[in-house]
Amino acid sequence: MMYMRIYLLILIFILMFISGLGSPYGQAAPTEQSGLFLTADMQFDYAQALFDQKDYTAAQVEFKRFIHFFPQDPRHDRADYSAGVALFHSGQFYEAAKRFDNIIRQAENIDGPWAHKSCFMQSQAFEAMGNTGYAQIVLQNYLKLTRDTDTKDRIYLELARLHIQNTATPGKDELGNARKNLMLISAEKQGKYKVADQLDAIDRAVNAPQKSPVLSGILAIIPGGGMLYCERYKDAFVSFCFNTGLIWAAYTAFDHDNPALGGVITFVESGFYSGNIYGSITAAHKYNKAAQIKILNKTFNFEPGFDPVHKSFFLKLTHGF
Repeated sequence: MMYMRIYLLILIFILMFISGLGSPYGQAAPTEQSGLFLTADMQFDYAQALFDQKDYTAAQVEFKRFIHFFPQDPRHDRADYSAGVALFHSGQFYEAAKRFDNIIRQAENIDGPWAHKSCFMQSQAFEAMGNTGYAQIVLQNYLKLTRDTDTKDRIYLELARLHIQNTATPGKDELGNARKNLMLISAEKQGKYKVADQLDAIDRAVNAPQKSPVLSGILAIIPGGGMLYCERYKDAFVSFCFNTGLIWAAYTAFDHDNPALGGVITFVESGFYSGNIYGSITAAHKYNKAAQIKILNKTFNFEPGFDPVHKSFFLKLTHGF
């Protein structure tokens, strides 16, 4: 009986050794079935979950990983677009614009779902960078290629919005271009996009009360007169007091036989006096622009935007149409 037990133990040891369980560390030897297996569904679902949780920085990395490991998966285009949207929401506007551009260039059908969405998102990416010129070019190029009426209507609406937004910039008035684009929207969509309300807002903005920059400059001959005309009463008071004070100081210096001091004060005052005239002219332009924006803002919604490239702020127009 004892010999039988010894025999069985020896036999078990031999079998364990042959099967790899008798390694010096007592662990299973690696086989072809060991390791972590990653399926396309697992990777896509993980990237989408990050996107849904608004972890856009991680989501765009995981969507790119999905595209790399599963290039033949039918969700490839969707993942490519989602990666671009994640880049956009994470503030990487330039990289997002490049990815959307790549989708557009590789699209067999410009009116396909992902190319269609990419055109509008690329325009928004340029707009987010403060480059409304490129944003308009993207939409204008799409307008030449698309055959879909609904898409054209939306492009006309977006172009009108960008023109109205640019009007908020000092020295620009693109309300005429905005009107032209709104009137090109098809009759079927005029009601949905509330075109009549938008055209009415543009008309009221064009006919808003204005201050004449020329008259403001002439009135500024009397320090503070131009600012008073532009209804900037505090600035008018400060300008009047400061300039008249320096003029009186210069006169007093000359009157007391101190031409050197009088000359210095006169030189300084000439700079402030010129600034008073220039500021009055600028104040008139600002008054006119503010009057337009105030009227437009009753129909549209101007929100502050930030251009990360030029590190400057601008007004961004949004609407719910």
